[in-house]
Amino acid sequence: MYKTDQHMSIALRARIATERRIVKRVVRDALAGGFALIVNDGAEEFPPSQNAKELFDRLMNTDEDYLIFTNPETGTRFGWVRFVYGNDGWDVINDYTVNLEKVLAKTLELTDKLGGA
Repeated sequence: MYKTDQHMSIALRARIATERRIVKRVVRDALAGGFALIVNDGAEEFPPSQNAKELFDRLMNTDEDYLIFTNPETGTRFGWVRFVYGNDGWDVINDYTVNLEKVLAKTLELTDKLGGA
């Protein structure tokens, strides 16, 4: 979604940069927490990965994504984050399972800061 468009407005570029910053923060925090992540972009569900670049390449290509947190050893699903793109940027995290609040603590602080809370 908009990864290389040179004709974007400054506001659009800023929103996408904010969304990307938050999405990357979620991925980094999840990987630091030892999770493997599944990207579901609404059309395809990719296998679990702990490779940040691979995950970033799979995200932000559609209007929304689910990032599913799994145990890398058992494959058991632990929780999920839903990203919806195209709003204000800081609100890219549309929803998440509450059991991820500890893992997402730094990300949620960032979204509050960027959203002016």
